[in-house]
Amino acid sequence: MNQGRTSLDDGWSIELLGSWTRGRTTLGGTTWHAPGRTVRVATGGEWRCADGASIIASLDAELPPNPTGKVGEGGSGGIGHRAAWLYRHDGEVKYVLYGYNFVDATYLQTVFTSADTTHLRWAFDAWRSVARSLD
Repeated sequence: MNQGRTSLDDGWSIELLGSWTRGRTTLGGTTWHAPGRTVRVATGGEWRCADGASIIASLDAELPPNPTGKVGEGGSGGIGHRAAWLYRHDGEVKYVLYGYNFVDATYLQTVFTSADTTHLRWAFDAWRSVARSLD
């Protein structure tokens, strides 16, 4: 079980409120589970684009088409900038939020899924809580 700030790989951390259980770690990242919610995190290496606008355009071209919404914003707490895409679905998984947080040329990808569309704020709050320290 996990509550609060959670350490991830390579100095990254995220705030996951409530009871979370760490799932499997694979080459593609680590998964965390809470009732009705899942977060998958994967650290990335050097990004191939030089600036935030180019990175966001590149991601937009690689993600599934037709998002419900897109968010791009300046970062804080050592994060250079953030970008997210929200998708709503029918079926068991009601929404997916793909979030990216960038520091210099490295990044963290977070994918939040949930069956409950009435409480989207937790995913956005967790995405915005991502921080990185080099200690």
